[in-house]
Amino acid sequence: MSDKKIFKKEKSNIAIGSVIAIIMAILPYAFYYYEALPDWLWDLAFFKALSKSFHGSRLMASWTLFQKLVPLILLLLWFLTCKHWWYHTILIPISLYIFQIYSLLDFSNSYIDTGELYFMVPVVILSLSMTYLARLKIFDKIHGIDISEIEESVKKPSDLWFK
Repeated sequence: MSDKKIFKKEKSNIAIGSVIAIIMAILPYAFYYYEALPDWLWDLAFFKALSKSFHGSRLMASWTLFQKLVPLILLLLWFLTCKHWWYHTILIPISLYIFQIYSLLDFSNSYIDTGELYFMVPVVILSLSMTYLARLKIFDKIHGIDISEIEESVKKPSDLWFK
């Protein structure tokens, strides 16, 4: 690769990293954005329905929404920028916040933050499976152990039980 291409790639990486760093630095202030929402916003149908689910309390409705959106955005940024082998486990809290926001915006529910754990079971199983697979591959590369040997030792007890 030529020096110009390397410089251009490094320059774009620095720009993307700077934007992400600025977003992460400003985002904690978003916990308090609910105090600055304009009154005309609450005339929209979506926000009217949201405030009705909190017995007309605009402040409580917007506070609850922002308390779920800000961590979700931060977790998504972490998931997208994480280079560690265990990054799939970040999907678990991301899915929790997504289900909580969905239950908050589902205006037919009378209670929020209930029952999300049941919907998260497949996400937990999937993310832990991907994390374990990544761990196995790294372990194989570091120690030079053939994974097929491990798979054979795992299959043998099941063969004894189900003959």
